[in-house]
Amino acid sequence: MKLKNLAVANGIVGLVGGIVLLFGGWFILGSAAAGAKSLGTMSMIFFVLKIAIFVLGIIGLVQFNKTPILTKSPSVLLIVGGAISVIPFMGWIGGIVAIIGGSMYLAGLKKFNSIID
Repeated sequence: MKLKNLAVANGIVGLVGGIVLLFGGWFILGSAAAGAKSLGTMSMIFFVLKIAIFVLGIIGLVQFNKTPILTKSPSVLLIVGGAISVIPFMGWIGGIVAIIGGSMYLAGLKKFNSIID
């Protein structure tokens, strides 16, 4: 049950976080128009999101390495997406990679149901 919850969390953070990173440039531009304080806050939120995607990819790689339920590819994609998104002006590419990794996690949830049943 713990691994299934981790897979759901990784899938949701990868999918939603990737979508947010995909449009992140527009969010940053809008907050820059609002003022310096909101720009700093929005930049910090995006940085925490990028690190969360990266760390959840590492945790998923370590945890799912012990079991044959999921392959390593969704975790590697989250790690790569989080690492690429930290590079300035590359957040949208990291978002696309994180979306793919998150959707692979959510697609792999069927394997949990077949093993448990």
